[in-house]
Parts: sequence; structure tokens; C-alpha cells
Amino acid sequence: MMLAQNTSKNSPAAIATLTCHETDALLQVKYTITEDEWDSSSSNFGNWGSTPFLYLQGIGMIPYENFADLTDYEACLPRDECSEVVVGGLPTDAYAISFDGKAADIGQEFVFDGKNPVTSTEVGTCTTKPICKDTEALLDIQYWSGNFDYNQHSFRVEDKEGNTVLHGEPEGRYSVNQTWRLSVGSHHLSPPTYSVFFDGELVRRSNSWLLDSVRFGGNCKPLCNEDDESLIEFFMYDGESRYSEVEYEYEWDLNVTNLNSSATVSSGVVPQGPGISPLAHKIMCVPKDSCSSFYISAPNVTREVVRREPSSNTTDWTNITWVNVTTNETLYLRPVYTLAMDNVKYRKVQWFTPERSSGYGSNNQTTNMGRCTVGGLCDVQTQDLFDLELRTPAKYEWASIGTHDMSWNFGYSKDFETWELQYLLDAFDYNTHGYDPDSSYGAIACVPKDGCDLSFNMTLRSPVESYIVKKNGIQLDDRQEVGPEYWAQMMTPFGQNCSPPTPNKSLSGGAIAGIVTACVVAVGAILFGLVWYKRRQNQSSKEGEGDPLRDNLLDV
Repeated sequence: MMLAQNTSKNSPAAIATLTCHETDALLQVKYTITEDEWDSSSSNFGNWGSTPFLYLQGIGMIPYENFADLTDYEACLPRDECSEVVVGGLPTDAYAISFDGKAADIGQEFVFDGKNPVTSTEVGTCTTKPICKDTEALLDIQYWSGNFDYNQHSFRVEDKEGNTVLHGEPEGRYSVNQTWRLSVGSHHLSPPTYSVFFDGELVRRSNSWLLDSVRFGGNCKPLCNEDDESLIEFFMYDGESRYSEVEYEYEWDLNVTNLNSSATVSSGVVPQGPGISPLAHKIMCVPKDSCSSFYISAPNVTREVVRREPSSNTTDWTNITWVNVTTNETLYLRPVYTLAMDNVKYRKVQWFTPERSSGYGSNNQTTNMGRCTVGGLCDVQTQDLFDLELRTPAKYEWASIGTHDMSWNFGYSKDFETWELQYLLDAFDYNTHGYDPDSSYGAIACVPKDGCDLSFNMTLRSPVESYIVKKNGIQLDDRQEVGPEYWAQMMTPFGQNCSPPTPNKSLSGGAIAGIVTACVVAVGAILFGLVWYKRRQNQSSKEGEGDPLRDNLLDV
């Protein structure tokens, strides 16, 4: 039987502890943080997802919204079972955990909301670490998945030949004795955190990951020839495959583009479906500093489903007859995938595919990477080459930079009325899942050859360390601050010697038409007034002729 109570530090309940059943033991969580320390840390509790909490399996979550809520906690838990005690939002020196009268070793500290710490401590009878042979070392994967049961994550451990050795949810400890590669993937917008220990040493820790890999063990050699090859890393995670009853494949091709030719250097498929790992990871080597284009296409998948539909078209819903109708429906997918070349990330997105009837989504995507030229990638008669590379700051207040904070676009000026023209390229096209600190990101695309009508714009509040915009391989250094204060942007004209924009620099077709119409109406009104006045004057003159009374009055 599980019993629990909160005990105020100043109440009699703090003296009278729980009396547990003989098969249970007393769990105690005591908080040592002062009110001043709480107040100094409260600025980190920015929203409900950052509220400090205590979580116990079988009991649930206890939030601490204010310092007054932070009372010591006691519960009777089974001795012969393993129980997990999770404390979030507080540093490890702000509380102590004991079980059955003995102090518990607080577990590894992670970041649960991108900023604040969380720990998971096991108490009771729990699985002990395996004892490794002399020729083996212990692999320990420690992982925080968040508070939500529906978060989708996966991991896989491969040997040096690429064979899958372990696969599943990222938890547990494993005994290994070779060179290994760990790949982890997440489908969630708020990525979890993890640490990997090998032979007692921390080999990887990430407080914000979407798709990641780490190599560890002895005799790890470079995956590509570092002197004359560049490394391209491709990840995909399709959480929908867990629930799909049909098998399907994503097809992809990697091409290296030169001035006069384009050659496929690698191609393949990403199979998905029942019993297939949703996590795909591929390493490819291409000539160093080459221009590479990665093309991926979505499967056209239909599945047979049975729907309840009316037997006929009727508006009488009181006496309707329902029947089972078998129909084929398109399977809409939303995988996440990333692409990087030589540690520059060119794509980190959730891809909605195939294209919907509304026009949302796409059937395929192409990502350009590396050192590209306008002659090798674009139609030089009608297109220019846009090339962006940005660097995020080494330190940031959160574990990652949100896509709502990092905002840029490339397109025509606001004088062009359609949104599509103003946002030919957008940050959200290339990254929907946040930016890691101290990292490089890039975007390369062929754009219309329209010079100063086009510009690159980045909001002044975007937390970027530096960025470079190139046109046909030439760096553009002209930057002009435009827009109102809150929405101010740093604009880089995509041309040479472009004059700075002014509010009345040019008018759209609709504005010009409106002005012309207004002028015509105004001129017409003036003419009408003059004609009316002239007629009124003439009429008055005629009425006055030959009128004796009028003449006499005027002579007075």
C-alpha cells in the first residue's frame, strides 16, 4: 500500500513521519533551498513547462509554482520494487533524497526544458549494472525523454561494419568490447537530452538533440579521407511508421555537380513500416569542397480503410441508414530529417509529404550543400546563386535557439504584394527544430536574376554570432537597417550599389491605380463646381434685366 504526504517545515506533521507497512520503506525528499535562492532562480521559470516539480510513478506530478508550495515530501514505497524519483527545476544541492533511512545517490543531471535541471533517482530494488569481462567496457546510456508519454524517440548502436547491435528506447546499460556508433533520433519539437558513458568516461552529452550520433571505443578511424573528401551525414526519423500497417520507402539521390556535369555518387531508399526501425542514418563521402545536391522523394502510399457513410445523399438525418464503405486513402507523412556537410547543417526540418490538395507540403525536396557555383548549379541566363552561412553564438541562455527567435527571409521587397514573392526563401524552409549553439548553418539556392529588387533580411533580434551572404560567390557587405523598431531588420540588397529603401521609393500597381482614380474624381468635382457656379451667375443676370422694382431698389 502506497502512502504519501507533504510536510511543512514549521508544522507538527514535520515531526510525525509516516508509518509504513513492513513490505514498504519510507521515501523522504527534503528541500534545503532558501526563499532568497528561490527568488534568484525564479527568472528561469518562464512558463508552465519550466515550473519546478516532483514526479513519482504511480503518484504523478507535484508542481511547485511558488516557494510556499515547496514542502518536504514523504511516501511509503515497496522495498522489493524499483521506483523512480524525478525532481525538476532545482539544482541538486537544493534537496536531499533518502530511502529506508539511507541517503540516495541523486542521479545524473539533465536539462528538461532547454534551461533548467532535472534528475532521475532510482530507489528500492533496482537492476544493477552488468559486470563486464576484462576485454569489455560498460556502455551506459542515460536519457531524459520529458514528461509526455507520447514523445517518440529511438536509438540504435552499430558496430564498425554498420550492423545493428542494439535498438530500442534510449535507456539501460550495455556491455560492449568493440568500436561502436550510437545513433539517436527524436520526433518531438522539444528535443530531450542524453548522456553516453563508455568505460566510465563521458563521451557525449547533449541538452538539445533531434538527430545525433557519436562514435566510441578503440581504433575509431575517420569515416572519410580528411585530406580530399568531405563528409555528408543524413538522418531521418519517421515516427508515423510505428503505427502504419503498410510498408513504404523514401527514395534519395546524392549528386555532385560540376560546371558541365552532374553525377550520382550515392543513392538508396529509407524503408519504413511494421517491424522496421523508424531511425535511418547514412554517412557519405564526396570530393572535398564539392557542390553536392541531395534529392529525396516521398512515397505515394495508399491504404484500404473502411468508413461509415450514409447509404444515400439525404438531409433527413433522423432516418438515415449507415453502411460500411471500403476506400483507398493517401497516407500523409511527417518525418523529420537533417543533412549536414563538413559540420555545416543545411536542413533540419519536419517534412509534410506528399503535397495536400490545399497545396501544403511537397512531394520532394532538394538540398544543396558545399561550395557551389552559379554556372554549375543554376541557369546563368535567368538565375543567380544565393549562398548563406550563419554561425550561432557559443553561449546562449537556453540549450537551443528557437526558430521563432532566429528569423530571416530572402525575396522581393514589400512593394511586391504577394507573400510568396516576399518569401522566396525562409528560415523555416531549412530549420523547423531550432539551432544549436556554437554551430554553423547554411542555405544555397538558385534565385531569379532581379538584382536590387531582391534582398536578404534578418531581424535584429536574431541571436546570430555572424552571417555571410554571397551572390554568385561574391560576398555582399552592404547592410541597411530598415523597418519599425520592434520589427527592425538588417537588409542586404542582392545587387550592386542599391539605393537605400524609403517609404515612398516606389508604389505598387494597386496604389498607383488608387491615386489615379482619386485624382480623376477630384478634377471632376472641381470642373463640376465651376460649371455650376457659371450657370448660377448667368441665371442671376437674366433675372435682373427689365425689373423696375429691382432697379428702384438698387437706386436707393
